[in-house]
Amino acid sequence: MGRIADETIRGAKWGLIQKCTMQPVQFLYGIVLARLITPEEFGILGLTSIFFAIAGQLQNCGFGSALIRKQDRTEEDCSTVFWYNVGASFVLSAALFVAAPWFADFFNQPPLVNITRVSAVMMFLGSTSGVHWALYSARRDFKTPAIVGMITTLVGIPVCLTLAFCGFSYWSMVIQGVVTGLLSLIIIWIISPWKPKFIWSSRSFKEFFGFGSKLVLSGLNDILYLQSRQLIIGKFYSPAQLGNFNKGMQLSEMPRILTDGVIGGVIFPILSTIQNDEKRLVAVYRKYIRLNNLVCQFVMLTMVFNAHALVTVLYGDAWSEASVYACILCIGAATNSLSSINANLYMVKGRTDIVLKINVLLRIFGIMALIGAAFISVVAMCWAAASTALVWFVLCLYYTTKVSSLDYLKQLKDYLPYIFFSIIANIPSYIFSSVCVHSGLKLMMGVGCSFVIYSFLLYLRRDEMANELIHVSLRSRFIRRITSKKLQWKSSK
Repeated sequence: MGRIADETIRGAKWGLIQKCTMQPVQFLYGIVLARLITPEEFGILGLTSIFFAIAGQLQNCGFGSALIRKQDRTEEDCSTVFWYNVGASFVLSAALFVAAPWFADFFNQPPLVNITRVSAVMMFLGSTSGVHWALYSARRDFKTPAIVGMITTLVGIPVCLTLAFCGFSYWSMVIQGVVTGLLSLIIIWIISPWKPKFIWSSRSFKEFFGFGSKLVLSGLNDILYLQSRQLIIGKFYSPAQLGNFNKGMQLSEMPRILTDGVIGGVIFPILSTIQNDEKRLVAVYRKYIRLNNLVCQFVMLTMVFNAHALVTVLYGDAWSEASVYACILCIGAATNSLSSINANLYMVKGRTDIVLKINVLLRIFGIMALIGAAFISVVAMCWAAASTALVWFVLCLYYTTKVSSLDYLKQLKDYLPYIFFSIIANIPSYIFSSVCVHSGLKLMMGVGCSFVIYSFLLYLRRDEMANELIHVSLRSRFIRRITSKKLQWKSSK
């Protein structure tokens, strides 16, 4: 048990290193690339994403997860999964390769022929390393994949930016995918101790298919729901609108990804340890909700009020349309992380049936809203996505009363003050910053004023969660170290 714990800690350390080093690099890379490539060129690459996402699910079929899950895996198991991946990928890649002209005609975009065929070849080549990566995860070796991922990213980004600067437009991103894919493939085949053998086991295939097929159905359901917006925008609107929509979606999800990365991984394990103490469970759960609201509501609503300045400063005036989409999507994204916390509570209570009910109801409502909005505009589709997120939030409020002692009033007390303070903090700053002409100055004035007003309102309220967050931060080892150095410097002076 101690060895497993040590390996888990080392794996988490390397995952954290990769995330903390690569995310800022990729963020800056995205900013620079957006100034070299137009929204239309970005949109062209997203036209066939739904088809490759579906093919990826069918090609893997959940066998990688099944291989990791099985503790007594044999050489027959590994080689069977390998040859299934290769065979299924060959058939699917060949189908996409042949269908490339149809995609180009369907979207009325001739460049899709070559783009689709290059991507199909890379999908087939990538399938030959799936088992290798799965075995690293099974051995709890997270260091090697993290290092390989950092190497390929640091090689691919300069290649892409250089080609984009030289005018290769969307081909710069396609070539980047080829370079990083081939480099990753070569490295893993060189360093991995496992090599496939010409073995096929029908028993292994049936065993893994029984487990993986359920994952495939679930994954296909999510893909069809989430990727259908790109398919509709790409078909009935323009690639430029699709590129702006994807950029707005990406921007609206950044705060949620950050908050989920900070506390998302610890919520379920901690709540699970106190699941039999109802009073303590509810108290800790409400702390997570208030902490998330304290940060997330302010960040998301600040992005709503400053979306245009934020987009033009980061990506340039060519992406101004993305600010409209980001503004609307941020309204819905503010509730997504809260709903994720609720899902953890249901699972701790053993009520996965509630998670399934919410998922089914959301899919029905979301598809109906999406179909209706598709006949109006892309902006209407953004409002449909935001309304679906709000419905998710309402459903979570309802079902939380069924599994805990929290009624609606107690739950709203954890939400409404932070929403109200965030709106109050942003309205004066928005009016004040609107007199600025330069987007950068407008963004600094707007965000700065909002933060000052929001902090002052929390101070007047004597907000318990804000005080606890400050207290915990001041107790951190990093802050104590800096403070002690300052005190030593002053004493020596």
